[in-house]
Amino acid sequence: MDDPSSCSRKDGWTALLPHVLPHSSAVRTVPLRAITERRDLALSTVVAAPGAEPRVGWALVSELADPAPYLRGSELLLTAGVNMSVDPDDVRSYVAGLVQAGVGALGFGVTPVHDQVPPRLVAECRARGVALVEVPRETPFVAVSQAVGAALEELHVQDLRRMGEAHRALARAVTAASPVERLVGTLARALGCWAALAAGWVITRAGPVPPLSDEVVELVEKLRRPGGPRSAKARMGGDEVFLHAVAGPGGSGEVLIVGRNAPLDPTDRAVLGTAVALLGLLSHSRSGAERSPGRTIARLLLDPRPGSDLAPALAALAGGTGDDASGVAPRAGTGAGFRALRARWIGHGPAPHAAALASVVRTELVDPGEGELRAVLADLGDPAAHRAELERLHRAGWLAALSPPAEPGDLADADRQAAALLLRAAAVGSPLIGPDGSDPLAEAVDPDRARAAARTILGPLADTTETARGLRFTLHTWLARHGNWDRTAADLGSHRNSVRYRIGRIERDLGVDLADPEHRMRLWFALTRWDALS
Repeated sequence: MDDPSSCSRKDGWTALLPHVLPHSSAVRTVPLRAITERRDLALSTVVAAPGAEPRVGWALVSELADPAPYLRGSELLLTAGVNMSVDPDDVRSYVAGLVQAGVGALGFGVTPVHDQVPPRLVAECRARGVALVEVPRETPFVAVSQAVGAALEELHVQDLRRMGEAHRALARAVTAASPVERLVGTLARALGCWAALAAGWVITRAGPVPPLSDEVVELVEKLRRPGGPRSAKARMGGDEVFLHAVAGPGGSGEVLIVGRNAPLDPTDRAVLGTAVALLGLLSHSRSGAERSPGRTIARLLLDPRPGSDLAPALAALAGGTGDDASGVAPRAGTGAGFRALRARWIGHGPAPHAAALASVVRTELVDPGEGELRAVLADLGDPAAHRAELERLHRAGWLAALSPPAEPGDLADADRQAAALLLRAAAVGSPLIGPDGSDPLAEAVDPDRARAAARTILGPLADTTETARGLRFTLHTWLARHGNWDRTAADLGSHRNSVRYRIGRIERDLGVDLADPEHRMRLWFALTRWDALS
């Protein structure tokens, strides 16, 4: 065994979401048997805790006579009894402190101080219901700490995989027939619970939903009120019941209710949160303002709301089929599984109806505009395949540009890149695709310094007013068209004299001569840096 004087504290894995335990609201735990059943450690159980199996969140070593003030709960406390008194009152106080601190289990190392676990300690742990494990001399305390860390890491990976699978299933339900019913049913299967969506009455249900108690009905009404609480918890029979208000335009008045006989762990709560958010999106799509869930989701990915973390789940609708733990289909070798598409209608006659665009672009996530569209696509991992798709769209009447590969959380930046590429595509008259590899020029320029330089170069054009944005767009289009007045006017849908007026105003406001290639180069750099970073 390690020399007790050299033993040091080993912190364990902590989760982003809380696992409810005494004195510890942010600890991910594993069952004690995950440690004691490892043959390489040769641990032996001296006292088995009655009732539910103990769970531990980390292992630490302490030789303090009273370690309780330094514990947070759920620890596997390791000691060789260096400063432990064998006086009955002292042993009783020691174990009572561990119980009050919520310790998960006590691991006692035999020798060099004690040849066996002190009998009084065994008796007191048995009386208090504290799990007691003997650590043999040949097993270092650090090995026990590492075993706890490995078990927690394995649990973390399993939870990520389970969450990814649930997210993919929820995302597929969104665009299925009867999406609300499918989503509620998918959630019930993912959490092993019953579920219901209510709004004064039960809209849909999944699993054996029992009659709602008066308490739950009252909570539903509270959550439906404007400005009321967003979530609540209750008990109904042997089930824990969780209620969440579903956000919609102005509040949808719907409440999701789930119940099961076991509490929700952090992964369960993350899946439940995703389901609540997706029901809010579906509520929005049913409101009349927006009839297409795919369009709503595309906007959420490309123009994310503050605090939104649905990108990995929703991006699965772009066609990814990966089996990684996050639920995202990564592009081989990059870890980035999606691309943003921008396209402009250049065909004869009016652009196709929005309802037909999903089949044209081959993704559910399409946000159509007036004669243009943007979309989220799964990265095919092969630039040649993407070029073939862009050519197919071109033959169908769409001039398109595709961003480089991006992770789901970076799709908003990818959309801005695709928009800039589309301007260049219009200038050259053919589709463009962003480079897969890194840009050596971009890597050589510090983003913060580039932003500061762009702000200085653009001057009043960097403002957030509609006038400044309009002038920036005009200048960007004009530079992409190499100063061609007629082509710029056609791209902007303006008269060539209006373009001349705006360019002249830019020259006056910035004090530049746009016939000078140096000035054009500096402004192109500023516009592209400002668009990419702002």
